[in-house]
Amino acid sequence: MKTLLDSRQMKQCDKNTIEHFGVPSLVLMERAALSAADEIDRYFQKDRQQRRTVPAEEEIGRHFCKANRRKITVLAVCGFGNNGGDGLAIGRLLFQRGYEVAIVMPPEPGRISEETRTQREILKNYGIEIADAMPQREFDVVIDALFGIGLTRNLEGVYLEYLTKMNEKSGLKVAVDIPSGIHADTGEVMGIGFRADMTVTFAFEKPGLLLYPGAEYAGDVLVKDIGIDSHSLLEEQPFLFAAEPEDLNRIPPRKNRSNKGSYGKVLTAAGQKNMAGAAFFSGKASYLTGAGLVKIFTEEQNRIILQELLPEAILTAWEGNKFLEESLAEALSWGNVIVAGPGLGTGKTAVKIVRLIVKQAKIPIILDADGLNVISEHLQWLKEAAAPVIVTPHLGEMARLAKKSIAEIQKHLLQVAREFAEEYNVVCILKDARTITALPDGRACINTSGNHGMATAGSGDVLTGILAGLIAQGMEPEQAAVTGVYLHGAAGDRQAEKTGTYGMMARDILDGIGLVLKEKEGVSR
Repeated sequence: MKTLLDSRQMKQCDKNTIEHFGVPSLVLMERAALSAADEIDRYFQKDRQQRRTVPAEEEIGRHFCKANRRKITVLAVCGFGNNGGDGLAIGRLLFQRGYEVAIVMPPEPGRISEETRTQREILKNYGIEIADAMPQREFDVVIDALFGIGLTRNLEGVYLEYLTKMNEKSGLKVAVDIPSGIHADTGEVMGIGFRADMTVTFAFEKPGLLLYPGAEYAGDVLVKDIGIDSHSLLEEQPFLFAAEPEDLNRIPPRKNRSNKGSYGKVLTAAGQKNMAGAAFFSGKASYLTGAGLVKIFTEEQNRIILQELLPEAILTAWEGNKFLEESLAEALSWGNVIVAGPGLGTGKTAVKIVRLIVKQAKIPIILDADGLNVISEHLQWLKEAAAPVIVTPHLGEMARLAKKSIAEIQKHLLQVAREFAEEYNVVCILKDARTITALPDGRACINTSGNHGMATAGSGDVLTGILAGLIAQGMEPEQAAVTGVYLHGAAGDRQAEKTGTYGMMARDILDGIGLVLKEKEGVSR
């Protein structure tokens, strides 16, 4: 996993690098500016190479001039904090490299950082003028260095005017550290946001660049080393992470000398009458992830359907309340992990099943779908659970669990997931375009795999099956949660390459699981 830092930790790292390690602030600023200038240079060098392969009459690109007949034009719009100083330095470096540079700053406020004041004086020494009016003409590059990661209020006045005009321009749009107007911790748009094609951020990625809607404004995010690294955290530990493809290597390897018992037993309590599909998707996903045995605890009316859909599964069926408690107790003693909720309903029988599982199970529990709807009315059961619990709510289910509106949850996705995980001592997988996995100790992971084609019926059932399959094979619930969410998204991405996203169905995600794990194993095609 890669480390993310929120605005507070990033500011502290910057301060520690300067005050504890003695690296001058201007050195950090120069390195930041150099890395951004290099990326802009690299973009146009690549553009030149691409244009050499097409006829001269087709050489007009979006961000470059025809046949190099004029200089590349750059507009850098800078604020008065150190982010603005970065922008001024970028403008000067590009000027020195032969770019035609225009600099815009708002009318001077009461305060300006010392580093930015120094950069402004350097520009004047080079004869580069600074204007306060936005030019009407177009530029090949528009650099946003108005605000950095400290913004906490909605933008208005001259800043609203600047960003509106910057967004209307057609050149390559480059944000410095984070697009202005985007909250660094939540991804919230503070009234207006700069719509970047590229964001050059420094030292560590910020959560606001990954979370929506901020992710839609950031464009391609490039993390550059400027001399601030994990040493600058000193004694403080990071608590935010993002999953990466390498995290799939945590999945336990298969052994040559093994049998079905070697890979664990998944118990899936799912499926009321007419809801056999949820049980099928969850059970099959567990098998596809590598579980050795899957037992489905379901209503009797689902027996024939599930035997036809998933003959590999063992079935224990109930009919009404007859022998329900005895059958469930026996099943709990059999499994290594239990899924409770997909298609289970919220009637009296479902409530009894969820209560028995949460209060009696000694194996890890994954609560999903109707299991969450039941538990939302009995939250104290979570605090009474004797076994580790993973909850997997989508936004609507989280609204019932946290007693908050969906809009409030979307605005504070990380905060809501972390608070729930800590309060109820559970792993909380809050599903959204960027799924959050929050652990009871305060750590959280933002998932970046997956696509909008996965917003389809049955997708969540597949996720619960993946999680159960990983835990059955010996992964700790917390590790399985992070890895399973990434695998689920990767399966959707892999399958989208074949089917596209409009017509993607849960069964396609099932197919993608095998493809991703095959690639992990390095099995030749």
